[in-house]
Amino acid sequence: MRRLLLGLVAPLTLASLVASTELAAQTRVKRYDVTKETDYGIVYRLPETQLSFVLGVREQHYQPGSLAAYADKYLGRRVEGEPQHSYRLESARAVLTGIPDETQQFLIAFDRKTVAPFVLLTDKGILFSINGSEELPADQAQQIPLTQVVSEQLPDQTAPALPREYSQAGTRASRAEIAANYLYELRESSMNVLTGAVDNMPKDGESMRLVLDHLRHEEARTLRLFAGDTTQRLVAHRIDYLPTGEDLEAYTLARFSPTLGLLAPSDLRGTPITLSIKALERADELDEKAERRHEKQLENSIVYCRPGLALVRLSWEGKTLLQEKVPLTQLGALQALAPKMLNLNQDKTTSIYLDTRTGAVRQIKQE
Repeated sequence: MRRLLLGLVAPLTLASLVASTELAAQTRVKRYDVTKETDYGIVYRLPETQLSFVLGVREQHYQPGSLAAYADKYLGRRVEGEPQHSYRLESARAVLTGIPDETQQFLIAFDRKTVAPFVLLTDKGILFSINGSEELPADQAQQIPLTQVVSEQLPDQTAPALPREYSQAGTRASRAEIAANYLYELRESSMNVLTGAVDNMPKDGESMRLVLDHLRHEEARTLRLFAGDTTQRLVAHRIDYLPTGEDLEAYTLARFSPTLGLLAPSDLRGTPITLSIKALERADELDEKAERRHEKQLENSIVYCRPGLALVRLSWEGKTLLQEKVPLTQLGALQALAPKMLNLNQDKTTSIYLDTRTGAVRQIKQE
């Protein structure tokens, strides 16, 4: 971000924050022509509203144990002998962000003798405030990586304290038999502690808990040699889409497969995640005469946008993942604020704040 002082370059004083009387008389706001110089002025842009969809995908990855082939023989249970991967769409949310609209650029030009107010722009040149004291908020969408691991549950991969014979065994079958015997001994020891069938019982409840926890952890570590490990992760994926202003029906935003996860829109191995956008409030279209009159109103004014409203819906295999109403600049119209609004009260500074996602006026207040 950058805070810029418009007008004559001079030492900053408190007066520069409140001396906006001259602004009403000498400020000129006009559409910016990139072929002209911007001496004693600043160019700001209004945004287009971009939709960033954040999809939460629950991943589960199974890796078979080294003795999986012997689980049925020694444990009486069948386990998968090959790695398995599964994915589930768990959540969806929409985040709005502003993208500079290169067709909506405006030059605020000042007379050389003007002492002008502060103007705060985003690092992309989108107008955030005039005479405002608030700091520029962080761009929520840009803070979200394209792919981010939100949480992860990793299995305990500590090796069990198997007897020496296990490492000396020459075949996998022999190791499986030794490991199975050790597993059953652990289970028997746990049962003996619970029933009191041991010579040296733990002295108190806390000691018993520690002994049982140790036996159960050792049992789980031994069991994973047969049953394998399962890793679970929740991964957030960000997908950006810039609306055109037209209604959208069943647009393929991405694809999803329960065995492959989130895929590109062109990857036919998954079924489509579709996006629909329906305009609920849209600015009226103006005829040529009304358009000229409207452009005249924007001259020498602070230009902002009054956004429209749209219903956004994400679906997958007939299930609605997300449905909400969002403001969109692309459905709105440009509006004008007279610079004299900055001089409503000579004793206080009038501050104007814009929504950098939509270009709408968020707040006008005395500071």
